[in-house]
Amino acid sequence: MKRNHTLRAALMLCVFAFGMVGCDTIEGIFENEQEATGIVEAVDSDGLTVDGIRYAVTADTVFEDGYDSLADVTVGDEVEVEYEEQDGSRVALEVEPKDGDDDGGLFG
Repeated sequence: MKRNHTLRAALMLCVFAFGMVGCDTIEGIFENEQEATGIVEAVDSDGLTVDGIRYAVTADTVFEDGYDSLADVTVGDEVEVEYEEQDGSRVALEVEPKDGDDDGGLFG
């Protein structure tokens, strides 16, 4: 319960101070989400390897910005992976190509 109040307070402060841009980063801190950027070294039916680190892909993984599914990701692509640790594995929550443009937020 206290965690929810802390999260709400942080999000309200973020919206007040910065607008909506960058607030997803603050929310991710409270939800154990992390982000990595790198070059795809391998892709198979249930995940991808980025800069030597394996990320599992599930039915809940969201693909964005030109990626519709894991089949669209190819070796050599530069990607951003939002993930969380689950039982010692990194599980991809979102995968998108790294295009050099960020959202312009304070954190991004």
